[in-house]
Amino acid sequence: MVMPDVIAVPKSDWAQARVRDWMSSHNFVDSPKANSVDAIWKSPDGQMLPSDSLLGRVLLSFAAVHSPTAEFLGQLKLPSRSLSIPDPRSLYNTKELGTFYDTNLRVYFARYLTHRQLYEEALETLAGASLAETVDPAGMLFYRATCQKALGLRDEGLETLKVLLTRTEGGPPRYQSIGALMQTDLEGLEEKSLDDIANKMSDVKRRLLLARAGGKTQKVEKEIVDLLEEMIKKKEDQAKQQQQQQQQGKAGQSNKSSNPLKDSQVKGSTAPGEVDKKKFKTGPSWGNMDEKERAKAKNAISRDFPPYYRQTIEEYFRKLAERDSK
Repeated sequence: MVMPDVIAVPKSDWAQARVRDWMSSHNFVDSPKANSVDAIWKSPDGQMLPSDSLLGRVLLSFAAVHSPTAEFLGQLKLPSRSLSIPDPRSLYNTKELGTFYDTNLRVYFARYLTHRQLYEEALETLAGASLAETVDPAGMLFYRATCQKALGLRDEGLETLKVLLTRTEGGPPRYQSIGALMQTDLEGLEEKSLDDIANKMSDVKRRLLLARAGGKTQKVEKEIVDLLEEMIKKKEDQAKQQQQQQQQGKAGQSNKSSNPLKDSQVKGSTAPGEVDKKKFKTGPSWGNMDEKERAKAKNAISRDFPPYYRQTIEEYFRKLAERDSK
């Protein structure tokens, strides 16, 4: 299916008609609760669900005539204290309930997962959704981009945001404004940069809060350590080079005569003809570096990092100093 140039949020009448068609196609018209669907669309808002009005009404309509949907939505309203999440896989059956039902349930559930920072599960859920079938196309794109940005999927995130920002209309203004900020962040994201390290740190923190300390998390942790080591080594080398240049400059100044004319005159005695060779020390290691130069290196890298990571970096340097002292 070719995607239209403009993806507009559908009108309420169109969405209600789609719900009615869905009910008719799946034999829900004669349900005892079928009449309650009309009340949902006449009410000021879909009051039972914390969602945008149109998607909320659609989900409430599904729940009114389909008890498994009502039970599932009830689980989403419970406090999110448990690490376990409701399992909707039994509801994902396009042959039984159709793509209209499947897509809009997925979009709503993906939003729930995103708010709980379950980004991998949210992307997997949205992978089965159809942009042409949802009543909330802007929301579907926004939450997909949010997950992609959080997981450092730069190219995928920019592609999603391009569609959101240039081809959707009628969605909540916050999707456009926040989407533009995410686009700016992703465009400036470079591999092995400070932002890249910061994103990886945030991802590890999120994984640990979700009790996910397995192999994938450990891999990201190793990447962070390697990037920090590489960046710190670069700062150390710069500090060493600066120190050597300063020492060479001081040595050059000390070898200059304070009275060159007098020294060069020959009046009964010879002027000094030889200069003692200056012995320069090789660049010091981090553990033996002058405290002033070490402080410069620490301040340089700490200054470059976002403030909320400075404590982490200070802890890293403390451990590094302890290791060197041993």
